[in-house]
Amino acid sequence: MDDNEASTGFYNEWGWSVYIIHNGIHVLFDADTDPRIISYNAGKLGLNLKNLQVGFLSHHHGDHSGGYRIIGSEKPGLPVYVPPGDASYLEDMGLNPIIVEKPMEIFDGGFSTGPLSSGWILEHGLIIQTITGPILLVGCSHPGIDNLVDRAVELTGEKLLLVIGGFHEPEKYRIDRIARKTEYIAPTHCSGSRIKNYTLKKYPEKYIAARTGTILRIGDRLETIRF
Repeated sequence: MDDNEASTGFYNEWGWSVYIIHNGIHVLFDADTDPRIISYNAGKLGLNLKNLQVGFLSHHHGDHSGGYRIIGSEKPGLPVYVPPGDASYLEDMGLNPIIVEKPMEIFDGGFSTGPLSSGWILEHGLIIQTITGPILLVGCSHPGIDNLVDRAVELTGEKLLLVIGGFHEPEKYRIDRIARKTEYIAPTHCSGSRIKNYTLKKYPEKYIAARTGTILRIGDRLETIRF
């Protein structure tokens, strides 16, 4: 994954991206800011961007979409599932944006929450069903991290295994709300050090640290393979 904070040997910039392999399907969730950074870090992790089959964009901000330019070169025509809005810039990158209007299955075991509104930004999250429980990936959580978690719980009908991504420096009560609905919490990107520290201090058994270069493996349990 790419985050604002980097492990040794990786590059970082303000942005967020996760490379997912699920049931043999290669998925890119968001694409950071700079195509050079996502290309370098992918190579460092031994990932071939030409293997991608699905793209997912949480919302139309450059710190999540910028790296898709390299994807358009490596995998032209890649379908990228996006919330409503002008996605012509993705077409200009050589990609195939697909507008998501409501909750829907995107690939086997992967679902969009459907777009939620912050009042001016539409954003959706990605739910992945694993054998251990559903996980939710979020971009910046402009509609509220607790609202995105609520939508995921409503759609899956069960408690989440993990929520990971940018939480947009939420109020502490939102962390308390999601803590009741997920086993693990991994705040990254725009979550802010205040919320990371709060989560770690109040919910140490739930807190998962993640940054650029982190590898998580979910089998019969969640493991941090690399940090």
